[in-house]
Amino acid sequence: MQMERMCRIITVLEKRNIVSLLAMIFIMCSFLSGCAHDKDNLENMFEQDAPGAETERLGDVYFDQGNLELALIQYNKYLRDNPDNARVFYKKGMLFLKGKADEAAILEFRKVIKIDPIHAQAYQGLGQAYFRLKKNKEAVKNLSKAIELDPKLWQAHNMLGIVYDYQKKYNLSAREYNYAISLKPRVGFLYNNLGISYSLMGKYEKAVQAFNNALKYDDSNAKIYNNLGMALSKLGHYELAMEAFKKGGGNAKAYNNMGYVYLKEGKRDKAIRSFEKAVESQPTFYIKASDNLNKAKMNKN
Repeated sequence: MQMERMCRIITVLEKRNIVSLLAMIFIMCSFLSGCAHDKDNLENMFEQDAPGAETERLGDVYFDQGNLELALIQYNKYLRDNPDNARVFYKKGMLFLKGKADEAAILEFRKVIKIDPIHAQAYQGLGQAYFRLKKNKEAVKNLSKAIELDPKLWQAHNMLGIVYDYQKKYNLSAREYNYAISLKPRVGFLYNNLGISYSLMGKYEKAVQAFNNALKYDDSNAKIYNNLGMALSKLGHYELAMEAFKKGGGNAKAYNNMGYVYLKEGKRDKAIRSFEKAVESQPTFYIKASDNLNKAKMNKN
């Protein structure tokens, strides 16, 4: 039931068009219940002396442990005695988001808003649920409302940026990522997201700067190095790109990536040499490089 955590990190090289590139964005990142720890969204939301407090607390413990079924039992038990508690309806919404039950999450967040019309995080949760259901118009509407109610919701800015990327509104997505960065300047994946938007706009110098900033806070992330390598190659900085690719996955993958870059640019001889070096570097593993080599040779002939 549990979603993997996302940092919206994409290997740009291995995607052949913008559609497949963007399709990876959300797979790699599970905002709200992922980009920030679930606990961040539930903290300071517990009333120690309220009726049923122990039941709610136990639900929170199960939630934090990832035992969503037992957490749901406790939250439902609490709500039987406290049917107008927006706080626990919100926790149920977050629970359903974590369990990928997006339709159920929407129902819970709507209950929250009915009780508390200015509950910014409930609108944020609605935005994520609608996005995962591919209802981007509703996602934008609710995320924008969340930001209107609380401009400091950096996760909502990040998520809105992701939705705008899917809509190919890259200027808007870059704006949202920059706003999120102004609120959370030490979160690496925000810079990576920004770099991807710049890459999709063809602003590769800005993309390189963003990816380098991402590496300041996440210097072991292979995906960011690969994204950096791709942006550098677009600027013609092939040696620097090769260095970045190596840091992102070793020599074999780096040569394969450079071969792919050269092939896309019509430099078939260089592509063939790169694919050959990839196979030589790791012949038993790099079947993909061998396939690419054969394709390059066929295209040459």
